[in-house]
Amino acid sequence: MLTSIVRTLVPLIVGALTTWAATYLGVDLPTGALEEVVTVLVAAVYYTVVRLLEEHVSPVFGRVLLGLGLRGRPKYDPA
Repeated sequence: MLTSIVRTLVPLIVGALTTWAATYLGVDLPTGALEEVVTVLVAAVYYTVVRLLEEHVSPVFGRVLLGLGLRGRPKYDPA
């Protein structure tokens, strides 16, 4: 379960850090809703690109860029 949690949170953290960096670098974003939308969009694009790299280039991309180096993909037991 730890792997799935990490793989979910890392793209969101990357999105939040990107939004923070944009405001820090002087990009004038209105506070509130726009920042939230930008964060989600950046996270979604990041996750999609990394998953495509993981599937079509090498599983290492997913392990490093989504899982912070954790090995393996999430495994879910049927309930």
